[in-house]
Amino acid sequence: MINFAFCYEHDEIRNFVRDEVLKCFNQKGIIVAVMCYRSACELQRCISCNCPDVLFYDIQAENGLMRKVVMNAKRQNKKLVSITTHSHDYRPPIEDILLEPMYILPDKSRRQIWSYAVLAYETFLDDKNSFSYYVRPDYIHIPIDNIQYFASEGRRTHVVSAERRDTFYQKLDIVEGLIGKKDCHFLRIHKSYLVNAKYISGYNRDYVFLTTGERLRISKYEYYKYINGIMRENRLKRQSQYAEY
Repeated sequence: MINFAFCYEHDEIRNFVRDEVLKCFNQKGIIVAVMCYRSACELQRCISCNCPDVLFYDIQAENGLMRKVVMNAKRQNKKLVSITTHSHDYRPPIEDILLEPMYILPDKSRRQIWSYAVLAYETFLDDKNSFSYYVRPDYIHIPIDNIQYFASEGRRTHVVSAERRDTFYQKLDIVEGLIGKKDCHFLRIHKSYLVNAKYISGYNRDYVFLTTGERLRISKYEYYKYINGIMRENRLKRQSQYAEY
């Protein structure tokens, strides 16, 4: 079970965010553990024995003390996912990169809280060799190597592999960001297509041809140039590896 924690000074904010997250996962039939803290000091006292997996907080709270405590929490739990708020004039120090994955909550509306809670949950579940997505009533974990391509349709994304074709609610831009953090090569060939390079058998100015026999349209010349550059680079790497033998 994944542990969600909420650390806000004001009871009204803390309770609202907590309740919305619980409603979100109750609707999906997913049980999560919940912890609430009123201050950075309260959080600090608990992280050594019960460190959260996902933490909602304000990074500027208590004159920056919250940020220091969250840094300590990250040392305790390397997979900690942060969902934070801050003022528009906040200038993140370079050390904030150590808190990644960290998502900035634009506002505390129900839509934003639900969206980022699910994103954080999926991020925590993910590992470098698989991709996770929700298809009612559960999360699916599929090996990256088995995914042939993603195709988007509005806010929905289709994932296509030899074993299955599923549809889940997530924008392709976000999927591309998640995939980009893994050790794999997925190429954007169209605003609606993200393709696993290992399944590309050929391409021309207009289409990418897959080893499965499918062809997918390339929508822009910029995408074609990008694909051409990546595929050329991959060929040179393979040639270099063969030469070593």
